[in-house]
Amino acid sequence: MFQDILRESPIYQELVEQGREEERQQELQRQRQTLMGFVQRHFPEIGALAKQQIDSVTDPEILQTVILRLLDCQTIEEAKQLLLSVNKGETKH
Repeated sequence: MFQDILRESPIYQELVEQGREEERQQELQRQRQTLMGFVQRHFPEIGALAKQQIDSVTDPEILQTVILRLLDCQTIEEAKQLLLSVNKGETKH
């Protein structure tokens, strides 16, 4: 019963939300690192473009989609076009 009262309190709710946001930010950071690692290894010429494009992405699903689509890129031009499409909303599934 006390736990139910505690869970319903505004302070508890705020702490839970802060925890979720921290987890989300950590996931974004991991995905950015994964993407940058792949780009640096396979397409180092566009590393600066990749960083610029992905740093502004705030949706983990978009980053996940970009990572998966980047795996299919065969040329630097394909990778570049994919990265340029990130902020135009063209990378949705």
